[in-house]
Order: sequence, then structure tokens, then C-alpha cells
Amino acid sequence: MKKQLFSLALLLSLGTSFAGTSFAATSAAIGQEQRQDRDHDKGKGAKKGQRGAQHQQRRLDQMAKELDLSSKDKSKVEKIFQEQQQQMQALRSRSNSADRSQAMAERKRIQESTDKKLKDVLSKKQYAQFEAKRQERQRQMADRHNDRRGNDQRGNDRRDASRRS
Repeated sequence: MKKQLFSLALLLSLGTSFAGTSFAATSAAIGQEQRQDRDHDKGKGAKKGQRGAQHQQRRLDQMAKELDLSSKDKSKVEKIFQEQQQQMQALRSRSNSADRSQAMAERKRIQESTDKKLKDVLSKKQYAQFEAKRQERQRQMADRHNDRRGNDQRGNDRRDASRRS
């Protein structure tokens, strides 16, 4: 009997010891992965800026192709968009949530200024094509936004239903 109790105690202590070691190793591995992810994410700022510039260049190239822009007009349009981007970045860096309506008004002013400059560069036909494409992009973004809200809402409905059960 004493031998069985001793064996049981030994077995339990070894099991606990093994579980604790295993848990510590798992925790250490998870902590290491989280640190690597965090460090990896820190480097994304520069990459995100590069991706943004590449995206803008692709969009400009596609716009030039769709609107049949000359290389001279393409460079003018590129300059207009760069100015707009700089103005928007400056606005984002200096605005805070307290003056949201003021920031929205400033964004609208920047957009109107950009549109005026584009009208000076593009022909009426080209500008109409550009405007139609912009409206299409805005509609697609609104659709994606509504789809996400719909998915979120359905997810909330499912959770609410499971709580009631």
C-alpha cells in the first residue's frame, strides 16, 4: 500500500513537473513569436509607404492608358496628385478629432482645388471619363463597407442567438 501511494505521489509530481515545463516552453515560444511579429510590424511603415507609392504609380499608369494621356499630361497629372497627397498628409498630421467638421471642410477644399487643376489639364471628355471612374470606385468602396457592416451585423445576430439558447 505504501509502495502504491509512493508511486502515485511520484507519478503525480513528475506529471506536474512535466506539465509545468511544457507550459513554460509553450509560453516562451508564444512570447518569442509575438516579439517577432511586433518587430516585423515595426518595419512595415517603410514598406507600406513603398506599397502606397507603387499603388499610386499603377493607378496613374492605368489612368493615363484609359484616358489616353500624353506623357506631358501624365506628368502634369502626377504632379497634381502629389500636391494633393502632400496637402492631405499635412492636414492629417495637424488635425485632431475635436475639429472633425473643419478637417472635412478642408479635405473638400483640397479635392475641389485638385479637380480644378485636373480640368485645366484634361479635355472635357477625359475629365468626364475620370469622374465616371472615380464615382465607380466610390460606389465599390461603399458596397464593400456595407458588405462588412452586414457581415458584422450577421455575426452579432448569431452571437445574440447563441446567448439566448
